[in-house]
Amino acid sequence: MKQVVIVGASGLGQLVHDILLHDPSVSVAGFLDSNPTLHGTTVDGKRVWGGLEQIQRLRWQGLTHAVVAIGINPTRRAMAERLEAEGLQLYSAIHPQAALARSVRLGRHVIIGAGVRVCVHATIADHVVLSAGSIVEHDNVVEAGAFLHPAVRLAGGVSIGADAVLEIGASVIPGVSIGAGARVGAGSIVIRDIAPTEQAAGVPARSKAAVAARQA
Repeated sequence: MKQVVIVGASGLGQLVHDILLHDPSVSVAGFLDSNPTLHGTTVDGKRVWGGLEQIQRLRWQGLTHAVVAIGINPTRRAMAERLEAEGLQLYSAIHPQAALARSVRLGRHVIIGAGVRVCVHATIADHVVLSAGSIVEHDNVVEAGAFLHPAVRLAGGVSIGADAVLEIGASVIPGVSIGAGARVGAGSIVIRDIAPTEQAAGVPARSKAAVAARQA
């Protein structure tokens, strides 16, 4: 049985823990977190052992795998790379109530919540988070480290760039591209391409910088 530690003991980490409780092939060894006030406490019945300085000690005790449950995308990716350098294997947390088509191309170290639907010929890259109830339609590409919050809906042929964030309830029409590091606000409807690092919101979604310039 794989011994898995969850890095991050806040909301996302607790969601990952709940997903892993459904996985008979793993045993959750506990949490690691950078917040010293959590060290030595328990979260959902599992101990917060400390920070990353505890990795080697836990490895001596049989730890083999890790899931990084940190919501900041570049940090999650960097942390995952560090853990691999420390000798741990990365693990994916996929809820049994998620529905993934057989033709989906799935990367490493993904977090997929309850009620997620990923449809035919979609590509989900490494370190992606698909939160509960999100829909990734056919032929989508979700690049490394992107984060889809709950109930995000992507129509067919959409491209989501690396480390992009789509907040709760955002929707994207067919064929649109959202650039790397962009952020789309909650409840927005995206009907045009969003440039890398751009922040957009509204119905339809518009660049926040452009809106501010027009109002000045």
